[in-house]
Amino acid sequence: MSKVLILDCADYGFVEDKINSVFEEFPREWDGKKVLVKPNMLCDRSPDQALTTHPSVVMAVTKWLLDAGAEVIVGDNPGAYGRQANERCARGSGIADAALGCYKNIANDGVAVEINSRFSDRLVVSREVLDADILISLPKFKTHVLTQITGAIKNMFGIVVGAEKGRLHAAANGYRNFAEALVDVYQIRPPDLALMDAVVGMEGNGPSSGNPKQVGKIIASDDGASLDAVMVTMMGKRPEKIPLLKFAHERGFGEIDVSKLEIIGELETLEGFRMPSTFSSHLFGRLAGNRLVRFFIDPKPVILADKCKSCGICVKICPVQAMTMKGNIPEIDRETCIRCYCCQELCPNDAIELRRWG
Repeated sequence: MSKVLILDCADYGFVEDKINSVFEEFPREWDGKKVLVKPNMLCDRSPDQALTTHPSVVMAVTKWLLDAGAEVIVGDNPGAYGRQANERCARGSGIADAALGCYKNIANDGVAVEINSRFSDRLVVSREVLDADILISLPKFKTHVLTQITGAIKNMFGIVVGAEKGRLHAAANGYRNFAEALVDVYQIRPPDLALMDAVVGMEGNGPSSGNPKQVGKIIASDDGASLDAVMVTMMGKRPEKIPLLKFAHERGFGEIDVSKLEIIGELETLEGFRMPSTFSSHLFGRLAGNRLVRFFIDPKPVILADKCKSCGICVKICPVQAMTMKGNIPEIDRETCIRCYCCQELCPNDAIELRRWG
């Protein structure tokens, strides 16, 4: 029976004690082991915006591992654009300092690995992922406009290096295909322990344009799918209705029926939790078909000219080249756009809004 630990943690000042409890509940040999700690390092915004794993969680985990004699690397491959994006995101999110000298730009050494997937036969992942004796994932309790949730399974997309992410987005067109592709990536190296920052989560149009939500928990499991199932239940939804979790369960990566889990702590549903604006269209899509949903129901990215700073990042990161600069404002080719929402997720100025009509 999969085990999920739910700990009350009212604010980040109590994190260190909670992390100690996690490692007591999931004991193993750490001395001399190479441990990769993989946070959610989405972008370079400050921790109070709840976009990334909070530095307090990263620091507490890193300190505990160092004290236990482990060789620690803290790293991720965020989707942000640019040669210095990894370092910029690490610094801006506070994760570089929180890593206590263990931060490493793991994008610098990629290794091609074969992958069992309908969408690609190989992917380039960070060598540190393959070399680690133990991999600890530090996901954030968040929603996601494409996959509905960001959690332990989605966090492992960060093992994929650079432009490979865009290539997979383009190949796995549509939210159900992309959910399946994420499970394909997850199978490369499932984490040995997933420890979720749920002190302050995110609701609404995550992973970058939602609103912070006080959750007050640290959640942990050695089964990433079960951890995500608990998160979804706390959001007030049924795990089996989330394609990402359905595919993971069918692939044998974990139990998502919370009645079959050993839950230590209290599993409570958050009152009034808001899912992404894409959630209802995804539900309708199971009946209507993805093509109808894509063109008529799924929200579309819309440029907010008054917020746009003409940085061109959205144009550069679009996996299907659906965006071009027209003067100082990006323009979207609606026929080419695959509704992956990478542009909305990675816009540093919140200048892209999702609208169902218009």
